[in-house]
Amino acid sequence: MKIHDRVFRCPTDLSVTPLHPKRIIIIGSCLASAWPASFKTAETGCPADYILFNNFSQLAEHPPQPVEDYDFQVVQLPIRSVLPDRAFFRLGYHDITAYEKLLEDAKQRLSQFLAAAMRWNTEHGLLTFVCNFLVPQQNPMGRLLPRYDLRNFVYFTEKLNEALAAELGKYQNTHLLDIDQIVSTLGRRYFQDDVVCQSNHGAALSNADFADDQERLEPVPQMTALYSIRNHEYLLTIWNELIAMYRTLRQVDMVKLVIMDIDDTLWRGVAAEKADGGPEMEGWPLGLADALGYLKRRGVLLAIASKNDESLLRKLWDPIMGVHLSLEDFAAHKVNWLPKAENIKELLREMNLLPGNVLFVDDNPVERASIQAAFPGMRVMGSNPYLWRRILLWSAETQVAGITAESGARTDMMRAQVEREGARQQMSRGDFLASLSLQLAVQEINAKHERFPRALELINKTNQFNTTGKRWTEQELGAALAKGTKLLIFSVKDNFTAYGVVGVVIVKGTRIEQFVMSCRVAGMDVEIGAVSQVLKQMKGERCSAVLIDTELNLLCRDLYPRCGFEKVGEDWERSLQPRLEMPEHIQLVKQL
Repeated sequence: MKIHDRVFRCPTDLSVTPLHPKRIIIIGSCLASAWPASFKTAETGCPADYILFNNFSQLAEHPPQPVEDYDFQVVQLPIRSVLPDRAFFRLGYHDITAYEKLLEDAKQRLSQFLAAAMRWNTEHGLLTFVCNFLVPQQNPMGRLLPRYDLRNFVYFTEKLNEALAAELGKYQNTHLLDIDQIVSTLGRRYFQDDVVCQSNHGAALSNADFADDQERLEPVPQMTALYSIRNHEYLLTIWNELIAMYRTLRQVDMVKLVIMDIDDTLWRGVAAEKADGGPEMEGWPLGLADALGYLKRRGVLLAIASKNDESLLRKLWDPIMGVHLSLEDFAAHKVNWLPKAENIKELLREMNLLPGNVLFVDDNPVERASIQAAFPGMRVMGSNPYLWRRILLWSAETQVAGITAESGARTDMMRAQVEREGARQQMSRGDFLASLSLQLAVQEINAKHERFPRALELINKTNQFNTTGKRWTEQELGAALAKGTKLLIFSVKDNFTAYGVVGVVIVKGTRIEQFVMSCRVAGMDVEIGAVSQVLKQMKGERCSAVLIDTELNLLCRDLYPRCGFEKVGEDWERSLQPRLEMPEHIQLVKQL
């Protein structure tokens, strides 16, 4: 079956859990007036409050509903408010300075206009997606004139879009909704109105003018009789883009590990049987290798599970794949003749990952079926290599909102963890912990701290060592911190690697509301060290902690008993005296 336009940019192949926003706000020009009705018809659609925002409108102090009722808002600025009619087209063609000045003036108006539209984001932290401007389909001056020149309104609009992206960096909890790229992907001719209206109208083709043109000597047909218009399809595609970004921000069904087969998966055919030096890599194999490289840079782990001779694979690897991927790009390898289910079970153990966070790619339908039977929650694919790159790169479940230091180094940290697990099996627990030379640093941060995105990422993607399982939006956590809740993070380093920020503790007064820790450092007692430092900052006689059993957090259910807490009603409590001591094998440091 052909790929439908609506899911072409935002594949749903890796989606498991539906995500339905409860309500949104749309702030925009006439272009956005039809969006609420179209968005509501989508499978994941919801009600939307539309607020017309032309020129320098003033938003009310509060949105129509309480701000906490909204999942996010969409801001669509009309380009003709930033660049008034005729301002561009009346300039003399050879007056380059005038075009440069006009661009600077437009940037200033853009900044002011955006600030007015962002009131509810600035004052309430509401998650916001801001649309860019539609770039014209052709240079109005003619196709033979310079392309990258401010006198070309195409290029002028692109420079405005650059300025808009830079302005968004000044706001918290704000992301660009690239409707220009969406329209370009689907085909501008089916949506964009600059074939009829002026270039700075920035709207959609429609029959809106038809009623005003019925007194002409020669009747004109409706616009839809002349042009193929697909506005509703486009709006549903824009909605799917919004949902994809929202899924990524909420860390829904995230893929943390991609396990790859080798023969006829990473390359064409069985390499060991090729007599001519190796398989042909041009086409989808290079596209797949390139995609895996991008995933690694995002922080997604890669692993190999292949029925093969490991020594032969290593011999063949560099001549075939060495230019594109090295074996060191993969956090772990299981290359042998054991059943793949056994190898994958070992991979999950070494990496402390759940099947639901793993994608398995294999060309063999029997192997895929066996893995799904052994791990029902694991996602698998592999029947059609022409789909793989698009799914891997464009799915919301493999994307991230930002690249943290920990994300970029995740493969190296996981390789160190696998090495550490090997050392653990050869020593007593006490000797092993003493050999690690563990260092722990704990610090309190706020919503503007550079490590706040990493803290939010940890909270929303950690399942096994998460004492409540609660997910937070940036808006919710920022509001809680503004009201006195404390956010503490802790970092860990040992002889194998620096793990970066691996834990988050949310504290309100003398109550630990949530404790989250990466499974990469589970089993080293750093959680006890972190709790000891949290309690050390509390004043009073007693403290409490929340522990809510979830389907996945078995790993942390003994955290508070191990820290001297006792169950009292629904909470866990303990006296602040005597203090909880730092484990002897952990050195507390100010920073790592």
